[in-house]
Amino acid sequence: MEKVLIVDDHLGVCKTLYDIVEEMGHEADYSQTLQEGLERIKSTDFDVVLLDVNMPDGSGLDLLPKIRAIDRSPEVIIITGKGDPDGAELALIELVEE
Repeated sequence: MEKVLIVDDHLGVCKTLYDIVEEMGHEADYSQTLQEGLERIKSTDFDVVLLDVNMPDGSGLDLLPKIRAIDRSPEVIIITGKGDPDGAELALIELVEE
């Protein structure tokens, strides 16, 4: 069983992804701010983080280096409700540079 953290500001998205992850037999949790998400990542050994790009307290892309700096950093999957190819490109560049 994997531990998955969903970081998204929309409660409906969090609950939907939470239910899907749980139905797949994994443990899920969610945070609605980048700060809260980072605190949870630091305090819990998550295997995967589903990370939204557009958050009220910043860009999920800015959180990537902080996640990567954690000793046992989880895999990160970038999610976004906006069809922003530039954001996807920046996420890939950030991951490659790490």
